[in-house]
Amino acid sequence: MDILSMSGSKPKKKKSFLQTLFGCAFSLGQEKTAVSLTSDAQPGEDAAGWMHKLGGKGKARFWQKRLFVLKGTELYYYKNRADPEPKGVIRLTGASFYFVKSSTDKENHFRIKHSDFKVRDLAAEDQVWLDAWTELIEKTIEKADKNKEMAGWLFKKDKRGKQGWKRRYCVISSDGVLRYYENPDDLVCKGHLDLKGGGVEMVGADKIGKRQSSLRESLQGGQFMFNILLEDQTRQFYSESFTDRQKWIASIERNAKRGEGDSGLDSDEEEAKGGGACIVSGWVLKKGGGNSTFGRRDWKKRFLVLTKDGTLYWFKKELHEHKINSLQASQLKSAAAGHLELEGATVSHGYPSKYNHAFKIDTPNRSKGFEARAETNSEMKQFCKEIQGIAGEQKGGSVEASMV
Repeated sequence: MDILSMSGSKPKKKKSFLQTLFGCAFSLGQEKTAVSLTSDAQPGEDAAGWMHKLGGKGKARFWQKRLFVLKGTELYYYKNRADPEPKGVIRLTGASFYFVKSSTDKENHFRIKHSDFKVRDLAAEDQVWLDAWTELIEKTIEKADKNKEMAGWLFKKDKRGKQGWKRRYCVISSDGVLRYYENPDDLVCKGHLDLKGGGVEMVGADKIGKRQSSLRESLQGGQFMFNILLEDQTRQFYSESFTDRQKWIASIERNAKRGEGDSGLDSDEEEAKGGGACIVSGWVLKKGGGNSTFGRRDWKKRFLVLTKDGTLYWFKKELHEHKINSLQASQLKSAAAGHLELEGATVSHGYPSKYNHAFKIDTPNRSKGFEARAETNSEMKQFCKEIQGIAGEQKGGSVEASMV
């Protein structure tokens, strides 16, 4: 099976989102066929239509025709419209898709992939419907990411504290509600928390971003803990990494605002109101300006913040995203231990170094490159990806990434 295009990159020119949702005419030889993913949708549904889904296990796999219904970021599938309950669900928050050229006789085949559940193989009726479905799925994934919706594993403490910690698959959707499930593909949640008007706080011994916790700490709730503060209760959670916790906190804060007269602006519009407009943040080891050749003495722990105006800041203490977004650029520069303007910058990761997860930024106005080490390889790649993107948008910027 050969991959044709990853992450939804289409060889054909894309249609607009409105064309996909409300239908448009496509030329097929001398005829025109109109398609719409809303004509069969019922109240409460964003889209509905038929596709084939690959079912079964091992060698006994076969294609089944199913009715797919999109509600928010969840794609449900039914055997037919008369079914009272769906057969299953595909959660699109945090997912990606790609096209495949199948060794089977099934055309218009694509896959939806997520790190938390198995790959789903789907096939549209023809090329026109393939374009319509994948356009809609891509836009849904992008919108969920922009609005800081989240999905992933968390550990949740039992409300009464008698049964300890339980691993739950949690989903924060656009309605401002956190729902938790026993498994990612469960149809019915174990419970839910309405985040609107609530808050969140960090707890535990990990506020400096340490990666490892002892067995005892893990049994007691791990290092990367946080509390969700609601009007009538406080619920405890913890994630498996510092970076994951930061993402969950940002999503909870965003959705909690929905109960405080939230204007309904998307993330880009909200960020434009503040001076910081944080893109990514996290702890790294930053190489200092000293002349020591022994390495460890020159590396200092700093909290990196990349903002949308193309500036990289580093702080001695952690800053929450909502705090960063509330500050103007001049205030950030005053509070930071240092900053770097990324205009004309180049960034490389995996360059020859005896240190793991290292990356380097070179700028025209800085004689020495900015060198740092992330805590994990995935965090290093995330920093480099975002720095590449913002540097590429700056006037005269050029970006390169190398792997050695």
